[in-house]
Amino acid sequence: MSTVILGVNCAYHESSACLLKDGDIIAAVEEERFNRKKHGKSSRVDNADELPLASIEYVLRAGGVGPSEVDHVGLSFDPDKRLAANQDLGEEGIPAGDFGTPEGEQAFHRGVKRAGVLLRERFPKAEVHFLEHHLCHAASAFFPSAHERAAVLTVDGIGESASTWMGVGEGNKLRALGEVRYPSSLGFVWEKMSEHLGLDVYGGPGKLMGYACITDPLGERTGVDYAERFRRVIELTDDGFQVDNQVMRFRTGDFSALTPLFGPRREGIVDRFEEASIASGLQTVTEEVMVHLARRLHQKTGAEALCLAGGVALNCVANAALLRHTPFRLLHAESAANDAGTALGAACLLWCQVLGNTRRPRLSHAYLGPSYSEREIDAAIRAAGLTARKPDDIAQQCAQLIEEGGVVAWFQGRLEFGPRALGGRSILADPSRFDVRTRLNAKVKERESFRPFAPSVLPEDVCLHLDASYDLDAAEYMLLALRVRDRRSAQHIPAVVQENGSTGIATSRAHVVREDAHPAYARLLREMKARTGLGMVLNTSFNISEPIVCSPEDAVKTFQRSRMDALAIGPFLVRR
Repeated sequence: MSTVILGVNCAYHESSACLLKDGDIIAAVEEERFNRKKHGKSSRVDNADELPLASIEYVLRAGGVGPSEVDHVGLSFDPDKRLAANQDLGEEGIPAGDFGTPEGEQAFHRGVKRAGVLLRERFPKAEVHFLEHHLCHAASAFFPSAHERAAVLTVDGIGESASTWMGVGEGNKLRALGEVRYPSSLGFVWEKMSEHLGLDVYGGPGKLMGYACITDPLGERTGVDYAERFRRVIELTDDGFQVDNQVMRFRTGDFSALTPLFGPRREGIVDRFEEASIASGLQTVTEEVMVHLARRLHQKTGAEALCLAGGVALNCVANAALLRHTPFRLLHAESAANDAGTALGAACLLWCQVLGNTRRPRLSHAYLGPSYSEREIDAAIRAAGLTARKPDDIAQQCAQLIEEGGVVAWFQGRLEFGPRALGGRSILADPSRFDVRTRLNAKVKERESFRPFAPSVLPEDVCLHLDASYDLDAAEYMLLALRVRDRRSAQHIPAVVQENGSTGIATSRAHVVREDAHPAYARLLREMKARTGLGMVLNTSFNISEPIVCSPEDAVKTFQRSRMDALAIGPFLVRR
């Protein structure tokens, strides 16, 4: 008899589901890809029982199992632990009924419990487990990794009460070594500062990371050292770090204590260096905190490898700092390091630590979502009234278009799990063209001009222009910013280089593509190499102010309202 385990995340945001069958990872996907709402849903006290039903349906279908065949369901949250720690912290100014108030925490507790009831009703034979949020993050990073023993660090906004978890993974067990609890939260600092600088709370941190790279923390107009100002708010301690919540006021709409340090709250972000210097100060101090945590963890474990998860692990610049400035030589970051990954972690935690299985689930790629048949793709193209042809070699045709300056939407194989497009649902262009970055941001992606782009590159070509002297595991998930070798390299691939105008340091958020992980995408890169001498393309996510496309219908609709030149979808090529 097979053992079927379903992992579910729905407590806060990035709702998702994952299926394990006899310890094998069958499928994992985020609900936003189906309901087309960014992050699946917002985080509220009254919607913790909003299950990712489309994601659950997909992973069951991918595994060929029905609800009655599911043995265990893991929900990546412990509502009792949350209620005990958060229902009355004495914070002032929190809106009535919200997180941190007795009534708000009780409502949230009921919602998570209700999610468990709904899962029991849907899966009558299954045992439903409430699992600690950060332990699920840690499980998602360590158990599927290649490491038999590793230090594990998870950093995000908040789980039940912790914002940071430190531990060690050995075989099929995780062991806690320490934690940092709310209100000391790096994730919440990034969210609050995103709001203060005129960005949204969920998408803002990613934008701030890109903004931070264009200058240093010294304000050009004011002469203020913003890193020093963040150090007044975030202090390193023997146990980790401490955040002054009298300044941040996380659970309130009060930004007044931030004004003396960082100026008034902005209406909307603008492309000027003062805001970029503030972002750079935050990035600098974030790296200091992450390096400090990792060094402490290395002292306790002596491990060679570090596994990372949590929303802050999406900070590819900080990840690179861990390899440069700590004794860790190996770094693994989970592709869905945000809360979506806790569905994978819940399933792995049940299989390994709860059920005691010694053979761990392994994962060597992130392509865990839906794929579509040629017939389904053809139907979507015809329904949209588009004309397509089937070239003998679609990779060759796309490489030619890209070399000639075209922008190609690329829809091939299974959907990626996590927020980064990794060649399953991507927009591609020539990284050697100076004008392509401006064109993509302004006319295709419709977003801020400072937003960077990443290169997808063959493993053997990384070292041609980027510093590949470190472990590149995390780069397979676009979670490692590599330094550009020199000025000449930066000039050779200008569209995928983020250059700091103050320090002159240039970096690139590389995505390393292995042939066995995505053969079709690697084939395209080899065609580019044959034409240009470099196995590289500019890669950005296939979306426009929406979640990454999932279905052929999503792809066709997004292509039609864009200014892209071609759509390569399955075996079909649609030209503008």
